[in-house]
Amino acid sequence: ELSLAKAAFGENCKITNDSAMMDLGKRVSRKKDYIPEITKAIKNGWEKPIHRGASTVDLKELGHLEVDPLDPYQRVVRKGSKLEPKAGEHFTVQSSN
Repeated sequence: ELSLAKAAFGENCKITNDSAMMDLGKRVSRKKDYIPEITKAIKNGWEKPIHRGASTVDLKELGHLEVDPLDPYQRVVRKGSKLEPKAGEHFTVQSSN
């Protein structure tokens, strides 16, 4: 992810014209050179940019993800979404005829 690399190693690193490669200088060690900087960028609030078209739904209205503590498989569920049906409410699928 180019935006994470920029956040971790700075905007001044050389990037190829097609954004496929980034020159990170003399860094060679994943353990000493890469992981600490990437971890720091994530802990400092880096978030993956969302590349999508115009939307009328605020992402915060989609709730959040939680691990279901009652599920023996520890599945992840979405809670508090604006899109969740209310009690007694049902979604219907309309045909395109």
